[in-house]
Amino acid sequence: MQWNESTPRQPIILRSDNLHSDDFGALFSRFFGNRYADTPPIPSNIVISGVYGRHEGVSFRRMHYRGDFSVAFPDPQDEITFVIPTAGKILFNHASESIGASHIGLAIDKADIRSMRFFDDHAHHGMSINRHQLTERLSALLDKPIVQKIAFQPSVDLQSPAFQGLKALIDLATGTEFDTLLNSGTLMPSRLREMLIDAVLEAWPHNFSEVLRRPAPLVAPRHVKLAVEFIQAHPEQPVSGVELARMSHVSQRALQEGFRRFVGMSIVAYQRQVRLQRAYEALAQRHSASVTEVALRLGFSNVGRFSQYFQSAFGVSPAQLKSRL
Repeated sequence: MQWNESTPRQPIILRSDNLHSDDFGALFSRFFGNRYADTPPIPSNIVISGVYGRHEGVSFRRMHYRGDFSVAFPDPQDEITFVIPTAGKILFNHASESIGASHIGLAIDKADIRSMRFFDDHAHHGMSINRHQLTERLSALLDKPIVQKIAFQPSVDLQSPAFQGLKALIDLATGTEFDTLLNSGTLMPSRLREMLIDAVLEAWPHNFSEVLRRPAPLVAPRHVKLAVEFIQAHPEQPVSGVELARMSHVSQRALQEGFRRFVGMSIVAYQRQVRLQRAYEALAQRHSASVTEVALRLGFSNVGRFSQYFQSAFGVSPAQLKSRL
């Protein structure tokens, strides 16, 4: 479908000017659907102001809540929420408790959240990003599959210039100057989504931050590239290091050393990374094949061991991933 000036487009920016919670909820549902149908309603005396935007798995907001209240989450969500408080406090209940205040920012895995509470006329800048999009973008930046779960530092000191930069980016995204481009354009929403994801990956500390800051790696020699391309093109085909070396026209030892130096892991570890990443992509699709079918198709003969590898890599079992769709 091609968009033109007469094509109606669903706005992605919602603005609230001192709306009571029930009015805000109705407006939110009209824009983005009733995403919280199973959540108890917010007390009607709560007044909500601010700006909320959402596009393709990324939301961003600058919100102010007048009054104290709680929100329950009956179902886990596969998102990471980043909160930069500017007034009052916010408390997340998960395995433990996390409290954000004007000098403490929070990164919260929403798969673990059961409820949150707003205190003292809380206000914050924030964004929520689908975990798969973070993993996919990090994989593109590092030019390799990411199978270890991204773990963001749960609390940060907001005095750091990096977090002030994140706050400024959200200010830009939620400013009135951007409304026309975001609500009627076709390119800017996607560009903004990419900017928010990149800004979080660069500014908020996580277990891949050090690797991401390293200089670009040396260009891999041709024999390593050939082996990598074969593994990526044929993840379902089990192939030994000996066979890969023969196809790449080098000795097995030379290929193993090339992988350790230029890929950063052994041949076997890289093969497993690629296969697990393809398994995640397959199982994340609606109406996907069964866990057993996907595992066997990608060369995992032991489904139980495949599930263990998958859980270790992504922090969720294959069955749990399918149940969330």
